[in-house]
Amino acid sequence: MNPIFDVSTRRPHERQRDPLRPLAHPRAVTVASILALCAVIAFGLLVARTPSWSTSELGIDQWLSLQHTPFLDGVTLTIAWLFDPAMAVVITVVTAVLIGIVTRNPARVLTFLGMIAVAWGGSEVLKWIVQRPRPDASLLAHPLLTEHSFSYPSGHTCFVAALGLALIFLARDHPWRPLVITVAALATVLVAASRVSLGVHYPTDVAASLVYAVAASALALVVCLQYLLPRFPSSLRDRP
Repeated sequence: MNPIFDVSTRRPHERQRDPLRPLAHPRAVTVASILALCAVIAFGLLVARTPSWSTSELGIDQWLSLQHTPFLDGVTLTIAWLFDPAMAVVITVVTAVLIGIVTRNPARVLTFLGMIAVAWGGSEVLKWIVQRPRPDASLLAHPLLTEHSFSYPSGHTCFVAALGLALIFLARDHPWRPLVITVAALATVLVAASRVSLGVHYPTDVAASLVYAVAASALALVVCLQYLLPRFPSSLRDRP
């Protein structure tokens, strides 16, 4: 087996340095990512132009709307505010600054920002390609939000998934990585569920967001690790 990142054979002092290095199989990652992105786009175009599909999914949104309670409403609305575009920018900038302070490694900051920019920023481009309308809030029992942008994919879900993937990658050789994976996975699932519960997305919107975020983040990694970071001086790229 040839893992993409072979860290098992490094000695303790080499594991401490944990330099960012090119992927072992960049072509395979690139091809898989592009195929996944094409599948997400094709599926989005299909559901956006098949009204019966959205009608069947709307039933899930309507059922969830009937389950609202004051506590759940508070949680979902807080999540909607916390990861809206303005707050997402703040979270990204603050996290990038913290990564820079802790690691003193510009290459890691660039990699983090690149993954967020491609996976989250690209989701807005995908919205305009697919142009799927949002669920009709007037058909919900307890509509809490009305959003007017396109529905596919979910920008909130794409951002949280991209944030989690970037942090998981940067912590790949750190003792806290299992905790990072757990928190990132729970946060992504919670945000995805909240968007459907609020009735501002269909279930397939958030499901496609997860596939898209993984594929776009992987593609960003290929670009960063194969083409951008080798241009950094090794003294900056390989700081522990």
